[in-house]
Amino acid sequence: MTKHEIMEKIVQVACEVTGVELTENETMKESGLDSLALVTLIASIEEEFGFSFDDDDLQPENLQMLSDLVRITEKYV
Repeated sequence: MTKHEIMEKIVQVACEVTGVELTENETMKESGLDSLALVTLIASIEEEFGFSFDDDDLQPENLQMLSDLVRITEKYV
């Protein structure tokens, strides 16, 4: 999968499971994703792509922007 395909899939999953439209220019928090919604999104990404994130990847400072989520997901797909 390309980086762009991963990003499109994450945006789609985020919209489906949280109702939030993630963009590249806003932090996930600015987009309206709270911590509970982020946990839901992470679980959904793991299910969609068929892997589990390492705990080290899930530190709050590593999950500020959509690009952070794409970068971390890329490691597993």
